[in-house]
Amino acid sequence: MSTRFSATRLKLLGSGSALPGRSVDNDELLSALRERCGAKAAKVAAKFAHRLGIRSRHLSRDLERARSGTQSQHEAPTLCKQALEAAMPDAQMTYLIGHTATPHTLLPANISWVAESMRYEGPYVELRQACTGFAAGLTIAAAMVAEDPLAKIGIVGSETGSPYFDIDESFLDTDQLVNYVQMGDGAGAVMLGADDGAGGHVISDIYYGHSGLDVQPGIGIEGGGSADPACDKGLPFFRHRARDVRKHGERLITDGIAAIESRGHSLDDFDWIVPHQANGLIAELFVQRFPAAMGKVFVIADQLGNLGSAAIWVALDRLRRSAMLEPGHRVLVLGAEASKYIYGGFVYTH
Repeated sequence: MSTRFSATRLKLLGSGSALPGRSVDNDELLSALRERCGAKAAKVAAKFAHRLGIRSRHLSRDLERARSGTQSQHEAPTLCKQALEAAMPDAQMTYLIGHTATPHTLLPANISWVAESMRYEGPYVELRQACTGFAAGLTIAAAMVAEDPLAKIGIVGSETGSPYFDIDESFLDTDQLVNYVQMGDGAGAVMLGADDGAGGHVISDIYYGHSGLDVQPGIGIEGGGSADPACDKGLPFFRHRARDVRKHGERLITDGIAAIESRGHSLDDFDWIVPHQANGLIAELFVQRFPAAMGKVFVIADQLGNLGSAAIWVALDRLRRSAMLEPGHRVLVLGAEASKYIYGGFVYTH
């Protein structure tokens, strides 16, 4: 376990999210699979969807085609721009940070296209990361604000991974069927500044760490990298090692809780807990392990699927815009990424 905390607190100036098109429920998703790959494949996928507790998601691809890139109105830079504008429409950003595992193009970086679409002329940086990209982005933002207290920093996480699936029998295996029903597309963003001492809308206790040395990745995208530019399935594809994730994944949450407890907090101190949004049953699973979280776990994955790099920002934005979050409420965010077993999070005071 190797955890580092940021010394700087941040002010959350705004949050926003964007989803591509309408909601796609399981019936529609499985119908497309059944039409091209047969009833057996659809039946297996339906079982996975049920086990994951995911009922719907939003997709940036066209399900009527076996292979589809993102549709023009649902491309990653467009979703990122919409999320950032929802976070703070009139913000004069000093810095812009993006994080994603499924960029619009490998080069230029996805955030380059976001900057262009927003006519943003300032500096930007992109992290190639999935479910804990938010924590890495916050770590960088905290250091920037410590250097420049007048800075306004936009962070946006996005995933448009649905094109990484070929609706064809030759492409299918267990990993791909899980990916097909589990993942969703979207973008989430926050606008940040220095903590002004007023006490509200504060992000504190930012932590980041990993436990992945000498452990093979639990999830990854195979093909397309310089180590292996060829794509065995004809396009890059997600690989899930479910057995390894079950073995090592829970530790990411327990390490995060241990990190927060080392700062003098306990689960009893929080009004809400936003864990990694891996599946729609995460609240039930979390409470089984940590009974003190009963009634406090906020989940959106049942409706939106696993949004990867966008998941935490979208969940936080949904919670902030709900009637459930009241002034003074404290929210514990616990991020986890099984790629190389990374964890990170923060405390948000509304």
